[in-house]
Amino acid sequence: MARRREQASPSTESSGPTSAQDMPTGSFPSSPQPTDSSPIPPFHPQAFAQAAQPKCRIIAVGGSSGGVGKSIFVANLGVYLSSIGRQTVVVDADASHGSLTALVGGPGRPQIGWHATAVPNLSLLITGLDSKWHPSTPKVDISSLYLDLRNKGISHAIIDLGNVDGLDALDAFLDADGMIFITVPEPSALAHTYAFLSRAFLRHMLRKLEGEEHRLLIEMANQFTSPPPPIDLWRILDEEGHPLADRIREEMEHFRLMLVLNQTRLRADLEAGDALRTVIRRRLGLLIEYLGHIEHDDTVWSTVRARKLLLIESPGTKASKNIERIARRLLGIESGKISPFQRTVPAESHHDLLEVERGATDEELRRAYKRMREIFASDSLVTYSLFTPEELEHVRRRIDEAFSVLIDPSKRKPYELSIFPSSSDEESAPSQASIEDEPRPPPPEITPTTDFTGPLLKALRISAGMRLEDISKRTKIRIHYLEAIEEEQFERLPPPVYVRGFVFEIAKILKTDPLQAARTYVRRYREFLNSRGRLNTT
Repeated sequence: MARRREQASPSTESSGPTSAQDMPTGSFPSSPQPTDSSPIPPFHPQAFAQAAQPKCRIIAVGGSSGGVGKSIFVANLGVYLSSIGRQTVVVDADASHGSLTALVGGPGRPQIGWHATAVPNLSLLITGLDSKWHPSTPKVDISSLYLDLRNKGISHAIIDLGNVDGLDALDAFLDADGMIFITVPEPSALAHTYAFLSRAFLRHMLRKLEGEEHRLLIEMANQFTSPPPPIDLWRILDEEGHPLADRIREEMEHFRLMLVLNQTRLRADLEAGDALRTVIRRRLGLLIEYLGHIEHDDTVWSTVRARKLLLIESPGTKASKNIERIARRLLGIESGKISPFQRTVPAESHHDLLEVERGATDEELRRAYKRMREIFASDSLVTYSLFTPEELEHVRRRIDEAFSVLIDPSKRKPYELSIFPSSSDEESAPSQASIEDEPRPPPPEITPTTDFTGPLLKALRISAGMRLEDISKRTKIRIHYLEAIEEEQFERLPPPVYVRGFVFEIAKILKTDPLQAARTYVRRYREFLNSRGRLNTT
């Protein structure tokens, strides 16, 4: 039987993928292997297995609910990548009976395994995750599948995971090289999107933590009725001075999920994607990559009904152009030609709140203010389920305050001098001298439980043979702030979020643990502010 299958032509039925009965439990069928006399189908992973190519990049696609167009997007993204010469496989890994097989011309009765398609460079892999009631169907191990795909000698594997509410699907989503989440501009879908982001980040953290930290995070999460926003977890731990706060903050900065907004109809829908990025950053603390939108198009429905591929049958439609634009942006991010979002202004500053640069003009400030007021309006679509009315009102007051300060030159200049590092033209160049020739005291002892104080930082600086001018020159922190930090003149310091950054940079220069230094110093600063009722955690 095995010999007849190997020798059969790929055009015959017997050359199809290995059946479920022939598969050992926990394994996946390999792509068919042609003999020398057999023509190679349009895409053949084994033909490239020995080539010196980069490992396959796995892109997982999930969605907020059924009917948001996940399978359509996966199929046509695969078509685009294959059309530019990328050896691509689209993978049906939807446990709730996905439609990917019909979209790419797979077998009418799905068979687990690899299948060639009529599109050059594109193949289909059916995992059989939706075949739960067949005793002969093996259980799919997604981690083994990913390992197998990475060594197939192909360029991209696009995984259609369907709804990613289940734990197995969520883990498969997090294990991918790129995570794309598809949603639509409707209140219930956006509410699910926000809940998913919080749940995905919580799962991401739990997979990284062990022991006491793992137990602590579970206990904290159980105190909430739904997955807590990442920024809330960070704030609670930060106020307690727990070291885990620094780990969560670092992971928040690097947890990058890509978002696609499908079925947009109105002009407001086209602007909703950037607004989503803003509210998610403000309320969840996550920096998402917005890939773009796909406009509602009846052509999509007609091609699905006819079991055709949109980019092949109707390449000139708006939806096709949208998908191509998203694919190009995805490739740009992969290649590094498009840089991920980076903060260029201090976090939680007026500039950060309005999303403007330090040198923003008055006209840019007015446009930014108008945009923020619209995003955080009481009837805004993108804030649904994310903010309480009281929280929205608080954000709007902060937006008003930020605008009033930055639009007034008499207020803006001293504010910017207080939060931005000094430059050479703002104050005289610091002294190049050091105190290397003077007797130095030995450095103070630092342990994992040491609380960093102003006097301790000063002692570390003196033992390193450095002056305040030297620290200022290297960190660009103004000297009067360095003095206030060392003397613990807290009333002269800016809000904690800035002081944290200052102490972090100082500790790096002094070659001590910057995370421990920033955490313990800011904890003392917060205690000072709390004692005077001046602490604002937002």
